[in-house]
Amino acid sequence: MTPLKNEALAACQSALRPLGFVKRDGVLLQGRNGGASGWIGLNVATHGLPNSVKVGPVVGVYFTHYGEIARALRADIPRKPTPIISKPLGYLMPENSFRAWEFPQGGDSERIATSLADSVRIYGEPFIERYATWDFFSREIESSEFLMEHEKAKSLPIIFAINGDLAQANSIVESELARVSDLDDIYARSYRDFAGKFFDRFGSAVD
Repeated sequence: MTPLKNEALAACQSALRPLGFVKRDGVLLQGRNGGASGWIGLNVATHGLPNSVKVGPVVGVYFTHYGEIARALRADIPRKPTPIISKPLGYLMPENSFRAWEFPQGGDSERIATSLADSVRIYGEPFIERYATWDFFSREIESSEFLMEHEKAKSLPIIFAINGDLAQANSIVESELARVSDLDDIYARSYRDFAGKFFDRFGSAVD
């Protein structure tokens, strides 16, 4: 990691700390009630080196109980805490477009990082607050735009199972298994592995 990238990330982490974001298991998490955490990802663009780096924050929500189950059932996700929903901060701001903060060589990294953290506080924290309650999140997620189509067949069954609706959870898994039954690509193999682990853990609706 280059000195400027180190400096920019350290400044951002320091500026976010008063908001409650602390580095845990390699990611920045903000503890909340009910096993929920706010999540911040700091994506760094280094094409401007050695003159500058740009940091584009991503804001998300992580649920401990969902994350532990997902990591146990899925081999295709990171082992570190990963948000179940997230959005680049710029798309939560009035401009509704990608936004990155530029850290020039020799610039005032603390001031720039403070600007980033202020935007997280103003625009990112309301997003976290909205979705950091499991009951609300689990009602809204099926009809929201946050889960891509290829993710729904793995994420939604876990959500339904957590909420005790095994019939709906199993219906999704069985439908996706039927859809990929004649396929042998990476996704199909991954889904069959996921489905086997899912049924081993939760059983079926008719058990």
